[in-house]
Amino acid sequence: MPNRTKIEEIMTKGVFTVQRTDTVKKADEIMKDQNIRHVPVLDEDKFFGLITERTLMEYTLRRIYDYDDNIDEVGLNKISDFSNILEKNVYLVYPEDSVQKAVEVMLKKKTDCLPVIDWKKNLVGIITSLDILLFFLKHFKNDQ
Repeated sequence: MPNRTKIEEIMTKGVFTVQRTDTVKKADEIMKDQNIRHVPVLDEDKFFGLITERTLMEYTLRRIYDYDDNIDEVGLNKISDFSNILEKNVYLVYPEDSVQKAVEVMLKKKTDCLPVIDWKKNLVGIITSLDILLFFLKHFKNDQ
């Protein structure tokens, strides 16, 4: 079942994204408004990196405890100015990869999200641990 099912069959399409020139505040607002934990960052429509709820929270907490009067308002600065909230070494998968491969990568790398790109590095979707859980739940219900 998971070894035959392709990622494109269960991934989330139409993903909310930001450009690397957008503000940190925009990424934060998208996460809050859409109730999501991951926002892919694009550079001229190519996948560039990922902002996660966790990295944004860690960065915010650091700013509270290590306050610096010389830094501008964080939310108004561009994402590209903050390399510490942008995960660049993200593990990627392709639409034709199997769900089993996604599960193995997520377990091995201890991540709950994998951007799905085509061979030209265009973002075509995202697969999360929630997508995988819903996939298994559907199959469990079908087996009853």
